[in-house]
Amino acid sequence: MSRISFGTGGWRATQDHFTDENVRRVGQGIAAYLTEKQDVIPSENTVAVGYDARATSADAAASLADVFSSAGFDVLLTDRDLPTPVVAHSVVDRDLAGAAMVTASHNPPEYNGVKFIPGDAKSAMPSITDAIESHIEPPDPLPEAQHGTVTRYNPVEIHATHAVGLTDRYLGTDLSDLTVVYDAIHGSGRGITDALLESAGATVIRHRCDRDPTFGGNAPEPGPETLADLPSIIAEHDADLAIANDGDADRITVCTPDRGVLSGNLLFAVIYEALLAEAEVTGPAIRTVSTTFLIDRIASEYGADVHEVPVGFKWIADGMATYLSLIHISDGAR
Repeated sequence: MSRISFGTGGWRATQDHFTDENVRRVGQGIAAYLTEKQDVIPSENTVAVGYDARATSADAAASLADVFSSAGFDVLLTDRDLPTPVVAHSVVDRDLAGAAMVTASHNPPEYNGVKFIPGDAKSAMPSITDAIESHIEPPDPLPEAQHGTVTRYNPVEIHATHAVGLTDRYLGTDLSDLTVVYDAIHGSGRGITDALLESAGATVIRHRCDRDPTFGGNAPEPGPETLADLPSIIAEHDADLAIANDGDADRITVCTPDRGVLSGNLLFAVIYEALLAEAEVTGPAIRTVSTTFLIDRIASEYGADVHEVPVGFKWIADGMATYLSLIHISDGAR
């Protein structure tokens, strides 16, 4: 049996390797890590399991929930496919031991995978994924009397309240003068991102907001090729801009009438400058080695520092935690 390894975004594999047997082996690795490496007592802790819109995701999530419960953990299993950030927020909100997210993110539909979200809801660092890998093996269930429970849950409303409160605090959430085209690319952002926009008063034109496990036959990657029709849809509805998410809605792309699909580098720069100028938030920027040096120019203009980290969101999250003391925001913001 080929080796299962965790990369930057977790374990990902094509369907010939993403089997129920392998999913359960990964679940055993996570359960063993939580129990042995973190000194977590399963019967006193809860683990969440979420999944994206892919064809095999719901069944894989149910298998993970079964492995975790048979290892003694109580399990919260989402009642629909959800964005990864929504599941991650519930880990902190509910003080969970961690979560497993069944997703292959922006990869083509023939892929699937599993992300592990630690108890602090940051991306798992190599020390964690290495430990999980060392425990990947067939499940070793406890006696049935020691099994945990599996309960369906939906953390969308709590996450929405948190998101709206956070944005309202810094930039305001009155979008009543805004018309937005929202493109879910058939993924898990549907009914979540568009609902958030509407709750802030925006008029939302929905595009590809139906579930399609094949994502229309394409990779659910919100790049220029996948979003090529957005400029014409913006023009058709006289909209102000378009917003798109990837398959598990942890990536975002913006398209404007005059510039088309914005690169991530340009979007990051625009948001950073808005936070510094309009929200009057002070503090350093954490960027990867591959991110534009425009960030540095903006930071210099406002007297802020820039800290460079390796490529990967896990390193950004780690950098944010490392330099949190330098960011002058209130204790209640995350």
